[in-house]
Amino acid sequence: MPKLVRIWLRLDFVDSTSLTKCFEEQSDIARCCNTLRKTIKFCQDSITSLEVCPKPVISAIHGACVGGGVDLIATADIRLCSSDAWFQVKEVDIGMAADVGTLQRLPRVIGSDSLVRELCYTARKMLAAEAKECGFVSKVYDSRER
Repeated sequence: MPKLVRIWLRLDFVDSTSLTKCFEEQSDIARCCNTLRKTIKFCQDSITSLEVCPKPVISAIHGACVGGGVDLIATADIRLCSSDAWFQVKEVDIGMAADVGTLQRLPRVIGSDSLVRELCYTARKMLAAEAKECGFVSKVYDSRER
């Protein structure tokens, strides 16, 4: 498993519980907020590291690409997917802001502020064909093997 994916999974499952504990156990809200700020900054910097990588970054997607996955592939230089792929900015459904780059990167990648707002406000699924049509991916393959 690539290092960045391992980091992201660790942040999803481990750090979210430790952040919750911080707010439950710590009476100083400022310290908890500082911990939260540092964690969010770490996540943002991890995703941005792909965007500023001097080597070409190519993402290949099949199946679901949801939330943080959309953040991650939005940084890629080339995005390819299989016909069964679909994309979803899911944060709004759980009452969160897409805070690691989706709101900043998608308008530039897709080129339509209206479509980006619709995807972010409604959390609707964007299928592979639509992703190709709007320029989010450059090629759709019949299967993931190709």
